[in-house]
Amino acid sequence: MSTTNRASAASPTGKGAGSASDSRIGFIGLGLMGSGMAMNILRKHGQLTVSDVDARALEPLVSAGAAEMASPRALGEVCDVVLLSLPDPSISRQVILGPEGLIHGLAAGATVVGMSTDGIEAVREIHAALAARQIRFVDCPVGKGPTAAAAGELALFVSGDRDTCESLRWLLSMIGSKIDYCGPIGAGQAIKLANNLLSCGYGALISEAYAMAKKAGADLDIFCEALPQTAANSWPLQNVFVAKAFKGDFTPYFRLSAAHKDYKLVVAMADALGTPSSAARAVLAYYTAAAAAGHGERDFGALALVNNPELLDE
Repeated sequence: MSTTNRASAASPTGKGAGSASDSRIGFIGLGLMGSGMAMNILRKHGQLTVSDVDARALEPLVSAGAAEMASPRALGEVCDVVLLSLPDPSISRQVILGPEGLIHGLAAGATVVGMSTDGIEAVREIHAALAARQIRFVDCPVGKGPTAAAAGELALFVSGDRDTCESLRWLLSMIGSKIDYCGPIGAGQAIKLANNLLSCGYGALISEAYAMAKKAGADLDIFCEALPQTAANSWPLQNVFVAKAFKGDFTPYFRLSAAHKDYKLVVAMADALGTPSSAARAVLAYYTAAAAAGHGERDFGALALVNNPELLDE
């Protein structure tokens, strides 16, 4: 499913909706990522029903015209398609399958789109439970961060029944500028976690490199200026560590707690597939140490604090 493919002629909801514009859309999870995605859907589709446990997160959407529902079940009762952006697979399971979950509110033929990074096991479990109720499920984790979410320029890693995924292109294009079909349920999770294995893993090496240069008495300004001009460059080096962490700025863009969760999912997926994970386990130890030190709510650049705790005072 590339951005150049034509959408399927199938009904966007599977419920006989007259057109995409008739579809009643819901969104659950209005955090750093979800809020931007939801606002784009509201502005472009003209209708949205939202739910979140944090009343403060609801305020901007409700003020802009979104309807509010008190529970996932209640939201499901009035929606044809529901998107979710949630921080942890246990929360996704509760929101979808719990006593007040979506599964009890949605009608047969409705669609759930999981935008969260939940791992293969969770999305397969959710898919099976929803399929038993004739509710469709699309696995669609996202790439890039809050700025791209607000701009509607996310990378979307879509997986599941291909026709179902294609039928949602009209909606997904409101939040993503690159939409790729990755394969059957769980394939999107595999691509997203492979991405985070690398993007979040660089931080452990960058932290060690900075500590080594500092201990040797090297000019750290040169470290920050020179390395981005060499083969050592990466997006995290430039935008997370040089631009922020090495200046003592840990304002969350992608929280360390989320990176820690993703890395645990990376190792679990490798174990389930029987693929190598020695490098991932070494990186996971860094994230575990940083989380244990109380840095979970800081940006994932706080990984640098494991080897360079003095950065917190700069």
